[in-house]
Amino acid sequence: MLVKDIMTPLEISLSPRDPVVKAWRLIRKHGTVGLPVVEPDGQIVGVVTRDDIIESGPEILARPGAAVTSLMRDRVCVLREDSSLVDAWALHGKVFPVVDKDGRLIGLLDKYRVVVELFNKANWILLQVDTILDSVNNGIIAINNQGIISLYNRAAEKMTRRPKSYAMGRHLSEVINPQGLLDYLKDGQSQSECKPPITYTSGNRTYLTNRSSIYENGQIVGAVAIFQDISEVEQISQELKSVKQLNTKLELIIESSYDGILLTDPEGTILKANRAHERITGVPSSEILGKNMADLVTAGVYSRSIVDAVMREGKPVTMVEKKHFLITGSPVRDHDGKVLRIVVNIRDLTELNNLREQLEQTKELSERYQDELTQLRGKLFNQEGLVFHSPKMRELLQVASRLAAVDSTVLILGESGVGKEIIARTIHSQSKRKDGPFITVNCGAIPENLLESELFGYERGAFTGANREGKAGMFELAHNGTLFLDEIGELPPGFQVKLLRVIQEREVLRVGGSKPRPVNVRILAATNRCLETMVKEGRFREDLYFRINVVPLKIWPLRERKEDIIPLVHAFKQRYENKYGIQKKIDPRVYEAFLNYHWPGNVRELDNMIERLMVTTPGSEITVSDLPSYVFENLGQQQPEVYVKGIMPLKKAVMQLESQLISNAIKEFGSANKAARVLKVDQSTLTRKISRLREHGLAI
Repeated sequence: MLVKDIMTPLEISLSPRDPVVKAWRLIRKHGTVGLPVVEPDGQIVGVVTRDDIIESGPEILARPGAAVTSLMRDRVCVLREDSSLVDAWALHGKVFPVVDKDGRLIGLLDKYRVVVELFNKANWILLQVDTILDSVNNGIIAINNQGIISLYNRAAEKMTRRPKSYAMGRHLSEVINPQGLLDYLKDGQSQSECKPPITYTSGNRTYLTNRSSIYENGQIVGAVAIFQDISEVEQISQELKSVKQLNTKLELIIESSYDGILLTDPEGTILKANRAHERITGVPSSEILGKNMADLVTAGVYSRSIVDAVMREGKPVTMVEKKHFLITGSPVRDHDGKVLRIVVNIRDLTELNNLREQLEQTKELSERYQDELTQLRGKLFNQEGLVFHSPKMRELLQVASRLAAVDSTVLILGESGVGKEIIARTIHSQSKRKDGPFITVNCGAIPENLLESELFGYERGAFTGANREGKAGMFELAHNGTLFLDEIGELPPGFQVKLLRVIQEREVLRVGGSKPRPVNVRILAATNRCLETMVKEGRFREDLYFRINVVPLKIWPLRERKEDIIPLVHAFKQRYENKYGIQKKIDPRVYEAFLNYHWPGNVRELDNMIERLMVTTPGSEITVSDLPSYVFENLGQQQPEVYVKGIMPLKKAVMQLESQLISNAIKEFGSANKAARVLKVDQSTLTRKISRLREHGLAI
């Protein structure tokens, strides 16, 4: 597909001196994402997009002298109408003017449409590959490094007499005799190097099995077995009257290890030819698409047409071709038994891994396009009111669960809005005190003169205006439960010594009372301030600090666990959809903006922003134009952090920096191959570094 097939035709453009108001009106009138800016001599000097005008705000439209040159993108890439979509995807930018072969402006291309078309193409390719694998006459079974079956085609179902629905996800030993395939998860040696092929019989059929390890980034991630039904080959060997010669040919086929694939119609017209076929025959695929198999026979590529043989026999046909590869033709039928397609399998075992790699690359490409369209719709983990997906939060919840089993005092640290109270409730709900009360006290919200009576209570007649019956304090209300002292850093120094006594003695003395009352309370405290600094400055008692800081528990800010942002957005969106009875979609570009924003207000700020967007946006979709302008400030300055903790030998520090850089690059770009290009090193060099770092216990 070419650029001209999906571009938006344009017959209008802007002059550099045109006002912004005119640009805005033309964009809205013609419903385009932008307009090119063209000099009188026809030279394209820039592009003004709808987003540029929206991001500039209403002030730019109200300014009389504001010309389009004040906000146009002057670094613009111009595409020819006959350019491919892959070329368009590689260009920087979101909107591109399109010109004809004479250089005249004829349209505009939105990069978002390029993403959609390429994604659809990737899905189509993946479907083709799956169809081909299910159509070949050879059984294919692949396992991961745990021995679990991850690939199981239709031919394997017939050979093992086990349906795919039963086999997928089970251990290999539950489905078939492993035949030594599990050994390839340990030593990683291919059959051609150390073990001969395995021949076994099932019923009246004979199968030949080739096994090999599957590598990813230099590590064994699984193994694959190819089952070739050689019953037909044995019949051919009898016709050739030379079993020894047949065994030689079979040996050559198995050592090759990969297949070439041709897809034709019943008349022999070639519809599809894979790369393995090009390597085996030496004929470029582009030169044979659309030709007939008879043309390849005339050119000497094949000695006879296997399509004719399949149509004549009405069943899969296998023949030996040029002593280098085995060709199998399999008919694909509709429900009425009519042959629709012929799948020709050219067996060259040296090409099998390339086919596997192409399949993995196609799946990866499809997943990346899908990720770009859905912007990483993360899996939600909901536990005790918490929504998280990041390893940091998972580790925090594991620690919290362990703390719930004991009565130690916990000091929860973290910025405002990270969810300190939710963590405290989680500890309480999993503890042996879960059936007791959970009392929350905001130490910064109670006036200093009321702190003692609110926390410790008061007796009847303790002061003017007091309740006639007296009142129990927060400590008494939390008896046999948990007391959560939020913002404990706001306590005045004079009250801190009284609180310390209650925590130490486990008893309270009401205001106006004379007899202490015992309390059985677990203390959980929280603050967003640095208590250690306050202790040094004399604003917080050192003995109280050490009493409440038995087990510190830090909650990471949202900007340091961005894996949680998308799951949180989905959770908050669902909450307000249920609460207000409204339904809205979120533009994928909004997710990108959220992931780049630094969230000073953390989870609370994200919650408030989602609620505001849900109730205030007029349309059925939340777009980037609905976001407040501060979300987009300083986006270009954000970089992944790379740091070294503490003082250590220089060699060890260098290894830590390398580990972080490689991890960040792989996480950002999806594979070691792409990470190597970004880090400007050879992939082999990067693989060696990863192995060396793992030997020293550094995770990649």
